[in-house]
Amino acid sequence: MPVFIPHRILVPVNGAATDEEAVRFACRLAVRPRASVLAITVIEVPRGLALSTVEDADVAAAELLLTHAEEIGREYEVEVKGEVLQAREAAPALVDEIAAREIDLAVVGLTYRERFGAFHMGRTVPHILQHAPCRVFLLRLAAPR
Repeated sequence: MPVFIPHRILVPVNGAATDEEAVRFACRLAVRPRASVLAITVIEVPRGLALSTVEDADVAAAELLLTHAEEIGREYEVEVKGEVLQAREAAPALVDEIAAREIDLAVVGLTYRERFGAFHMGRTVPHILQHAPCRVFLLRLAAPR
């Protein structure tokens, strides 16, 4: 079986504690084959508003996240391109980008959360795991002891 070498890596960033580690991991994977890394943040727009309706504060916060991802890339001498998406829901928008850009690997960070006393992944991560047409590396924070 041939060794998997990613050439196009996508990292969703949303301000979570796992963002930096996920971007760093993607950059380490990208160094050797000179793969491209795309950091994407999604601004979710409520259904009652037009998709073009985005608050300046939301855009500024998204740009800060992407600037930080690009700075991490420079540490590894890897170009990290950042992009802001506006969508109704993050998960389908990310899967659409993965398909459209022919991404080889998605590196997805996941904070450890509990809901009703049980581990909970939310809605975005399971959707990506189920529908992404590429390999997905899930980077979860350690469970509390």
